[in-house]
Amino acid sequence: MKQPYRVALAASLFTLFASPAFAYHGMYDSTDRANSAAGMQYQGSKVHYDRWQHYRHGPGMHPRHYRPMPPPPRFHGPPHRGMKGMGPYGPMHHGMPSYGPGKAGSTRQRGHGPQKYGQPEPAAAAADNSIVAVAQAAGGFDTLLAAATAGGLAEALTTNGPFTVFAPVDAAFAELPQAAVNNLMQPENRETLASLLQHHVVAGRIDAAGVIEAGELESLAGTPLTVELEGDEVRIGGVRIVQTDIGADNGIIHVVEQVLFPEGFACIATVAQRSGQFDTLLAAAEAAGLKDALSVQGPFTVFAPTDEAFAALPEGTVESLLQPENRSELERLLQHHIVAGRLPAEEVLATESLETLAGTTLPVTLDNEQPRIGDADITATNVMASNGVIHVIDAVLLP
Repeated sequence: MKQPYRVALAASLFTLFASPAFAYHGMYDSTDRANSAAGMQYQGSKVHYDRWQHYRHGPGMHPRHYRPMPPPPRFHGPPHRGMKGMGPYGPMHHGMPSYGPGKAGSTRQRGHGPQKYGQPEPAAAAADNSIVAVAQAAGGFDTLLAAATAGGLAEALTTNGPFTVFAPVDAAFAELPQAAVNNLMQPENRETLASLLQHHVVAGRIDAAGVIEAGELESLAGTPLTVELEGDEVRIGGVRIVQTDIGADNGIIHVVEQVLFPEGFACIATVAQRSGQFDTLLAAAEAAGLKDALSVQGPFTVFAPTDEAFAALPEGTVESLLQPENRSELERLLQHHIVAGRLPAEEVLATESLETLAGTTLPVTLDNEQPRIGDADITATNVMASNGVIHVIDAVLLP
């Protein structure tokens, strides 16, 4: 062959092989894996091919003509039936990508279309307006939601219904003894926690007017919730309702300022706190390190002096007892008011004396039909708690 023809033929072949059309078809689109340029260079998925050309020639450069590569086409559809090891890029033919118009959707990283790992894009979830979602969006119900999850009620409040929920805010839970809250959250107490939460839920969608009209509601726990009107305030189970009629798809929420407890469900410390007449006793129990015991241990029978009873002590006595250096003396004083076991009033009156946790003895007497324990009158009896019973007395018992 003459030299000019050889030069012309070489130039024509160079032009053909260097053209973008040949590069695009030969490197990507050939369906003949064994004879395609891609098949000869690297037989594998596109991610492997991209890595091969990156390390061989640098990012974004075509291995034949060292010019920027065209943007990769979109991938579509599930992997080819019967093919294994297709990788994360959708349909492949003989191990190579199959191209076509991409489906609508957001472009993922590196522009590989709206699919990932050979699966269609999930449809956008429908807006969740369940009781749980509304409480989460409103804020201030983190403890309630955590308790609902721990008690196994979160799913029901998301998918079932309709329900009317009397929802305590985080501040309501913060008022409770921390030891009692932590104890309820333990896995072994899941049924107890679920029962407490069910006491806050009523079947059906009942708005504020319907609550007032009902007078009394039955909770999912089977416990009664009495509705009371006090001036402009509405109370449910003795607790004030502070916000009403927060709608959700599967019910309605009314916000309450305290946690609702069925009778006898709250611990001794919580019952004493709710009564509002044992603030000094509770402060002394905390200073003596006994408040947690009155929250989660027991059962105990507590002869509880009121705030007025502590105020009747000589001036400065309470302040002195609350000092850290007098903790052991304060602890013994309080244990002198506590008897092991749950003793209702009839059992107390059926005995002549009781032995306290302090190891001391309390005589039980009747003075003109007035029951007395030690030197104090028993003014109220049988205030039930989950871990014991409280009998109210009008004086502090000194060991």
